[in-house]
Amino acid sequence: MIRCKEKISHRFFAAFFIVAVIPIFIMGVGLYKAAEKTLIDSAYMHIRTIAQDHANRLDTWYGERLDDIKVLSGLSPIREMCCSPGSKAAASVEKTLIADSLALTRGKSPAYESIHVMSPSGEIVASTEANSEMIVTKKYLEDLENLKTAEGPVLSPLHQHLDRTWYIHLTVPVYSRGGAMSAAIMAILHVSGTIDPLLADRTGLGNTGEAYLVNGEGKIVTQSRYLGRDETSKRKFETVGIVSALDRKEGISIYRNYLGREVVGAYRWLPRYHSALLVEMGKDEILAPVRVIRIAVLSTAALVSLICILASFLLSRQISRPISEMAKASRKMANGSLDQRISYSRRDEIGTLAEGFNSMAEDLSSLIDSLKQKEISLQKAYDELMQAQSQLVQSEKMAAVGELVASVVHEMRNPLSSVKLNFQIIGRSLDRSGPVSEHYSIGLDQVAQLEKMLTSLLDYSKPVALAKTPFRIETVIAESIGQLQSCTEGCSIEVKTHEVLPQIMGDPEQIRQVFANVIKNAVESSGHAGKIEVRIRPCEKDGNKGVLVEIADNGAGISQQDLKRIFQPFFTTKEKGTGLGLSVVKKIMEAHGFGLSVSSQEGAGTVVSLHLQGA
Repeated sequence: MIRCKEKISHRFFAAFFIVAVIPIFIMGVGLYKAAEKTLIDSAYMHIRTIAQDHANRLDTWYGERLDDIKVLSGLSPIREMCCSPGSKAAASVEKTLIADSLALTRGKSPAYESIHVMSPSGEIVASTEANSEMIVTKKYLEDLENLKTAEGPVLSPLHQHLDRTWYIHLTVPVYSRGGAMSAAIMAILHVSGTIDPLLADRTGLGNTGEAYLVNGEGKIVTQSRYLGRDETSKRKFETVGIVSALDRKEGISIYRNYLGREVVGAYRWLPRYHSALLVEMGKDEILAPVRVIRIAVLSTAALVSLICILASFLLSRQISRPISEMAKASRKMANGSLDQRISYSRRDEIGTLAEGFNSMAEDLSSLIDSLKQKEISLQKAYDELMQAQSQLVQSEKMAAVGELVASVVHEMRNPLSSVKLNFQIIGRSLDRSGPVSEHYSIGLDQVAQLEKMLTSLLDYSKPVALAKTPFRIETVIAESIGQLQSCTEGCSIEVKTHEVLPQIMGDPEQIRQVFANVIKNAVESSGHAGKIEVRIRPCEKDGNKGVLVEIADNGAGISQQDLKRIFQPFFTTKEKGTGLGLSVVKKIMEAHGFGLSVSSQEGAGTVVSLHLQGA
């Protein structure tokens, strides 16, 4: 079963087609069939009437020819001459009278080819044409023998003479006063001059109808409407009508004629003429009036189909367009576009659906916005919680480490102080120019370096205590650079700042230490002839205003392997470094909640980026 496409317009069209077009088509076909049957029935009666009329005409013609010959057979000269021949003079007079009578009868109708008077033995007594083919070939003797056994006039079958022309013989007996046959009169009738004119009258047969005779061999002996005599005289035809008539059947039906065209034909066998009479008329011509009905049915069906298509299209547009818009809007809403609305002003079911869709979209949009705000709040709370947890864990770790470091530093400082004191006592008695004095100086320097490391370790282990207050970042950076003035000789430090910078909320002393450590590392990496840039500009992160400080040097840079470890405590690439500078920087920045990142490339310098939130 063919499925309609899943479209409303197709369903509407199918519904209209079933409700309107199909009934109209069925009614039209029924009307056409009824009209066709009525016309065919009427044609049957009409063709049967015409066939009967042609048969009657043939009988009338036969009666006229028979009367003509009977008149001759009743003439005294013919009867007397055949019954009791007299003197030669009298016989001559009688022959003259007979010849004149025959000629007069022949002239009455073009049907007569010739007329002959013969004795019972076959001797030609008188003739209008002594050289007639029938006389010369003695073929008339067959008709004479048939007459002797017949009880009245004899009409021969239709046949052809040597000239291929169709003829028929009418033979009438001449009786004596005693009632015996004393002679016979034979009239040779030309078909084209006698029967053809009768059947050529096609009144009531239209432009395609005809009436014709067929002999017992199936040959058409009268003039055909479509074929010439040469063709009909040679061919034998076997149409349904011809075969049925030759089987001595009478009827009327629809069949194909000798040209293969469908006709309504009446057929009957005419025993008197030994031939079949057929009257036919083209079926298309008969049914021509119902073609108007067929055209009207098809035109009406086509027009109604067109109306159905237009109506389905218009109705489907009214219904499917808002539904399609809803489907598109739904897909867009599924993809995150929640501002979709349907514009439909009619107050029908579709309007109610559109209004409900818009209300749903409005509620969904509000719900999504609310959920997004809650998500942001939850994420922020989560981040703060995780940061607090991290700081708490770090604080606990640093507190534990601080206690351990303080204990270790305290235990190490006592012996270290004793070592330093003994070094100083020994130094008073040493010769300053000897080699022992050089080792003394190295040892004393190492003791001082160890004291410095222990002090830095103790400071790193202590928790960061912040005293937050608003401050100007450019002022703190300038102070940090001023603290490093003694170790920055020969190094170029350029500060690039923005005109308008927000204040920073934090501990200025701790931030000053951060910048001091970072700038000091940059100076040590760049060398005395290095160049350092401090770039200060406002920025915004997560909706909060702040300041971004970038400290860039043109030093040797840091390898990617070392870059991962620069914030680890005690990691350093310097000979006298403690490895706690950047660890302290990270610790202070994290205590403030500020951002810190380092990017570097070997041979191209290093950039340290510090993001500080505004007050």
